[in-house]
This record gives sequence, structure tokens and C-alpha cells, in this order.
Amino acid sequence: MRWASWRKTANASPRRSRRCRRPTPCRSDAALAATTALPAPTDPELGREVIFIVGLPRSGSTLFEQILASHPDVEGASELPDLGEVIQSESVRRGQPYPQWIAQATAEDWQRLGRDYLQRTARWRARRPRFTDKMPDNWKHAGILRAMLPGATVIDVRRDRLETAWSCFRQQFYRLPDFSADLADIAVYLRGCERAMDTWRGRDPAHVRLHRYEALLADPEAGIRALLGDCGLAFDPACLAFHQSRRSVRTASAAQVRQPLRADTARAGRYGALLDPLRAALGG
Repeated sequence: MRWASWRKTANASPRRSRRCRRPTPCRSDAALAATTALPAPTDPELGREVIFIVGLPRSGSTLFEQILASHPDVEGASELPDLGEVIQSESVRRGQPYPQWIAQATAEDWQRLGRDYLQRTARWRARRPRFTDKMPDNWKHAGILRAMLPGATVIDVRRDRLETAWSCFRQQFYRLPDFSADLADIAVYLRGCERAMDTWRGRDPAHVRLHRYEALLADPEAGIRALLGDCGLAFDPACLAFHQSRRSVRTASAAQVRQPLRADTARAGRYGALLDPLRAALGG
């Protein structure tokens, strides 16, 4: 059995055992529609302490967090469940699933939810004034942040589509994301994520910023300066030496961020025409 075929069979087992649903664009489409109009925030600066890093696993998000966490004003908190938990708690309180209740939420409701998130994450500001939250699934809630945490920065991290999709498929995650068990599912999920983030960045371009992994590799200092600038941070040389940081990293990229940047991380090209179906599913 070819390795890729074995991997597909192995990946399918967790899906069957947990009866996972295949990803569809429906939920993100509903969130896009529901977040078209949101009330003006009561406090436009609420959440300025937060830097959300969103995107698919294996897109470079851990690297971007490592760079930011090397800054003396930023604590790297890694993947926090708090935003999703705040939204889920509000859904339970209202007796409606997210995003159905978004249209009924007032500016005061959003401020209450934003303060709840900040209270839950206060421990990450004990040593430094700002912190990163790089839970990948937070992209699903990025559309409400301009009402809930309007001062927060959202860094939308992207890597080459094919490299990201193939890396998700072949990575043995500690907790397997539902979409990563099948190449077609990965393509649907990736395209839905990009479509949603493109829309939300268009609605709030001052706070939702796109950064590409390959651009960072091509010109690290320029990329790091741009990243810091988008987060409202002064340049600090420590960010160039991010690989020397001793902070704990608990993701699949833990070993990679201990090394200087490398330009030879692409792997999908080695598989040639075998990945043509994935290329087609990704849209080129």
C-alpha cells in the first residue's frame, strides 16, 4: 500500500470513531452574512492588548507567533480556547446556536463579551502588556471582533495553498482536526477560510492584516518589520533572533521555530502529478 493511501485510511479512522461531519462552507457563509452589519463599539480601543493569529494549521502561524513573542512587550500564549468558549457560553445563554444570534446582539452585549474574554486571558498580561492568541479556529469568529474586541489586531497567516493542504494531510496531529483526514475536505475548508478572511479584512482593513509565509522567507527583516508595524509594535532586534527564544512551544512546529528561517521548506512539488487532484480542488 502506498504511503498516501495508508495515511488516508489511517486518517479516516478518527472521523468514523467520532462521527465527524465533513466540512461545508455553510457555517462560514452564515457568519459572513450575519456579520455584514454590526453595532459601532462602545469602546473602540477594547482589546488592544490582543493579537490574534489565525489561519490553517501548518500555515506558519507558530513561526509568526514566535517572532511576536520575542518582542519585549508581547507574551506568546499559544492556542487559547477562550474566544470559542465565550461565544459558546453566549449561545447557551441565548438558547440559539452561533451565528444565529448575532443580529440581536447590541453594542453593550459585544462589550460584555469582549470584557469576558479579556478577564479570562488576564494571566497572559501579568508580565507583558500584550499577548498573542493563535488558536487556528478563531478565524471563524474574526467577523465579530470589530464589535467585540475592536482594538484587537488579527494576523491572517497564509502559506502556499498546496503546501498547506499537503502538510495538514501528512501531519500526525495530537488532536486530529476533522477536516485534515481527507484531501478534498482540506481543500473545502481552506477555501472557506480564505473566502471568509478576505471578506472580513475588507470590512476592517485597519485591524485584519494579511501576512504570507513565503514573503517572510524571501525577506525576513522586511517581513518582520511589517508584522510588528501592523501590530502597532516598535521594531526590536530580538524579533530577528526569534529562534533563540526559550519560551515553551507546544505545536507541531516546535522544532522548526528553534531554527533560523530556511527557504527550502516546500515539499509538495516532490509528489508531482500525484497531487494534481488536490491542485484542482484548491483551484490551481
